[in-house]
Amino acid sequence: MNSYFLPAGLVVAFIVAWLAPEPGRVLDQWGLIPWMVVIIFLVNGYQTRLRRIPTGKSLFVTALMAIAINLLLSPFIGFVLVTVSGLPDGAALGLVVMASVPATLSSGIVMTQLAGGDGVKALALTILLNLSGVFILPLTLQVTLGSSGIVDLSPWALLMQLIRIVLVPFVIGMFLRRIEMLNLNPVLLKYIPSLCVISTFWMSMSSSTDTLKVVSAGLLLTILLCSGAVHGILQALCWGARRIYQVERAEWLALLFTASQKTLPVAIGVLTAMDHAVGIAIVACILFHFLQLFWDALLASHMTKSGTAGPGRV
Repeated sequence: MNSYFLPAGLVVAFIVAWLAPEPGRVLDQWGLIPWMVVIIFLVNGYQTRLRRIPTGKSLFVTALMAIAINLLLSPFIGFVLVTVSGLPDGAALGLVVMASVPATLSSGIVMTQLAGGDGVKALALTILLNLSGVFILPLTLQVTLGSSGIVDLSPWALLMQLIRIVLVPFVIGMFLRRIEMLNLNPVLLKYIPSLCVISTFWMSMSSSTDTLKVVSAGLLLTILLCSGAVHGILQALCWGARRIYQVERAEWLALLFTASQKTLPVAIGVLTAMDHAVGIAIVACILFHFLQLFWDALLASHMTKSGTAGPGRV
């Protein structure tokens, strides 16, 4: 049920926001969206057990590959694609932000395990990318969006915002787990982050309904094509990484499904920190999110059925 909770919730949130936008608009004006991101990373930190994270030379190289693909190359791939495709500023903002944020918090790990990869190493890469992304993301967005004039961006202000809503809650969550102050139901923990994403989407959509009503089908198609191109290029780079260094197949699958995916909560958190209309930008992020999950689910399922994804194979 957990796998269907988020997509179903996003659909319901969109319908509610479209038909009755005022309640979500009021909550957005109260500044609740950043708090949703805080809760997500508080729970993520609480669920993280550092002692489970493996070490070794091979994983170190894989981690460097993941940072290069997911955080350093991806923003420029997204920026080039929106420039070539001629996307309007709002859609370009959403797509470049989505291309710049780190890996998904859970789905990349799930896809890795489904394909027969190493879920523990996928967890290690996910944590590394999200913590590194706090410091890398403001710089790449300044070079892409800031220098192009799409948005007026302060890297320092964005860094402080990411530290407040991502890094600090993550560390607090780890601390609470370590001192055993809380004994939370693990089933409940599975749904809290998804519920926060749904709530964030609902509030954002409620504040952007007027903008959404004038979005054309052609623009939506262009966003989908650019989103698919970004995700496809990132996965092609992960496939190419296999040719550069020898690594166990299970570890490479962890790289494939984490370095190519992008996290929706951080993207929405970044957008809310910007002084810019984000209606169509949120739509671009959502389309990117759904597309990557749909494609990766098919890919992981194909690898499992074909029997080519067994752990330990190279």
